[in-house]
Amino acid sequence: WISSKTGHQCVSVSTDGQMLWWDTRKLEEPIDRLILETNSKAGEVTLGGSSLEYSTEAGPTKFLVGTEQGIVVSVNLRNKKTNNGITIFDTGAGKHQGSIPTIQRNPSHNKYFMTVGDWRARIWSDDLKNPVITTSYHDSYLTG
Repeated sequence: WISSKTGHQCVSVSTDGQMLWWDTRKLEEPIDRLILETNSKAGEVTLGGSSLEYSTEAGPTKFLVGTEQGIVVSVNLRNKKTNNGITIFDTGAGKHQGSIPTIQRNPSHNKYFMTVGDWRARIWSDDLKNPVITTSYHDSYLTG
């Protein structure tokens, strides 16, 4: 559920790379859509969403998406004119090596969030595009 005037809106993300906004009174068709694309040197790459985080305390137009490719995506609808409001976090050494099944903001300090995937947990900050803390590999698969 997201903050809206009607109180009837929610958002979803899918592995097909679509982020969809819905009005629960009319579920036949989404009211808005965004393709999770990034600009890369080889062309645009569509990222499949595997987890979604939304917190009104972080901002009513801000979303975090964990992807199948291990990349963290920030979506800010207020900046929709700049790359559709999409900001890509570290795609090099800081990214997960597999899907990110869990992404969650710190409830006390909203600019920090955690991702879990590929036997590691990582703590990030909205201000930095690289992880602040990365755990070592664990013997078993981590879940959040």
